Amino acid sequence: MSSQKPNIVFVHVDQLHHKAISAYGCKYVQTPNIDRIIRQGYSFMESYCAMPQCCPARASWFTGRMSKEHGVVVNSYPIDPKIPDLGQWLKKVGYETVHTGKWHVSGRNVADSFKVLHRGSGHGELGDSSVARSAVAYLKNRTGKEPFFLSVGFLNPHDCCFPASIDGGPGKFAFAPKIKEKLPPLPENFDNDYRKTGMSKIRNWSLEDWRYYIYGYYRMVEMVDAEVGRVYDAIRNGPYADNTLFILTSDHGDGLGFHAKVSKGYLEEEASRVPAIVCWPGKIKQNVQDTQHLVSGVDFAATICDYAGAPPLPKTTIARSWRPLLEGKENKWRDYIVCETSIGQLSVCVRDLRFKSIIYKDSTRLFDIRNDPLEMKDLAGDPKYAAVIRRHRENFREYLSRIEIYPGPPDFAKHITRPGIQGRNRANIRARNPQNNLYEEYVNWYAKVKAES
Repeated sequence: MSSQKPNIVFVHVDQLHHKAISAYGCKYVQTPNIDRIIRQGYSFMESYCAMPQCCPARASWFTGRMSKEHGVVVNSYPIDPKIPDLGQWLKKVGYETVHTGKWHVSGRNVADSFKVLHRGSGHGELGDSSVARSAVAYLKNRTGKEPFFLSVGFLNPHDCCFPASIDGGPGKFAFAPKIKEKLPPLPENFDNDYRKTGMSKIRNWSLEDWRYYIYGYYRMVEMVDAEVGRVYDAIRNGPYADNTLFILTSDHGDGLGFHAKVSKGYLEEEASRVPAIVCWPGKIKQNVQDTQHLVSGVDFAATICDYAGAPPLPKTTIARSWRPLLEGKENKWRDYIVCETSIGQLSVCVRDLRFKSIIYKDSTRLFDIRNDPLEMKDLAGDPKYAAVIRRHRENFREYLSRIEIYPGPPDFAKHITRPGIQGRNRANIRARNPQNNLYEEYVNWYAKVKAES
């Protein structure tokens, strides 16, 4: 390669539970390709998305900004048009920016930021192989001499959303008796009161239906593992092997039966915690599973810009580059991270290396993640932990003093009725509050928190 700048390949899957990887100890799934990347790379084991839903999390990847800064606070809300993304930013420092597969940053056409190879599909089982082949073809056939930033978006295991929406559960399918003996057990923290408290569809599931759902989810993980392996092989066995930084993550997790939940959008570990793996043999540390550094979805942008020799994206005050950690250099790291959600109850979580608070408008839950990783015992009512809750509340206020809160577009009503906003999402927005405006809701709450003495 004539260029001294590294090529960067950013591979992202959709809805991958942080425990659903065999190299991390899961006995019910086989992920040989991701396992190989883990052995050859550096895994951040205390990694959280910025917001556990597709569009908000992805907008945070590509802008280095939190959801309440870039404006994508739920899937249907558009990004602030003034905020640049990585595709636009890296072009300025000489990169060819290329994207294939799932983009899903609402309000921004991927073609305005990247050369597009493939638009992906609404079904990972049908479309992910084509996305992988398009990435491989690009890597094998490109002739340009400039460094490249290749973003590869796979959909699976997001196909789990189809069985999750079935009334009666996945165990009703004809293949069910043939795999009955292979079903994994329910998670240790499964909530047996799910019929009273669960989503409307899953309330009708039997315990066996849950196990079929988990079994099917793992098969979808194995599907996407194969496609990730195709892309990784094309890099490591091709002309760019020595000068390519490879990054793998997921936008958010999935309930996978933990707390008797499916899907995402909430702040429990199964939805908010995500894999984050960086690999560049010979240049960064290998076979590391780092449990000492808290990292966030906004950090991808900072890390990519650092390796690309680009200045940080504008106003990325929360994002930190992982480069010193990856290269084993001394670095004072953050004491806590924040993850937000606007789905259901407006809330945030504050996580330090031991404890995690989930803060709502009128209440707080507290978990000792080090000793209770499945979040089975809420400590908020125990006076022994009052100081932890106060500290996390202060962390929340400090976080709010650092970010630039987006108040929403002045023509908000036009945005939620414009073509491309699905009718169901419009209905969800309008049901959220009388003003039909999530921006207004979080701006008011955050102002109250910042004003606390």
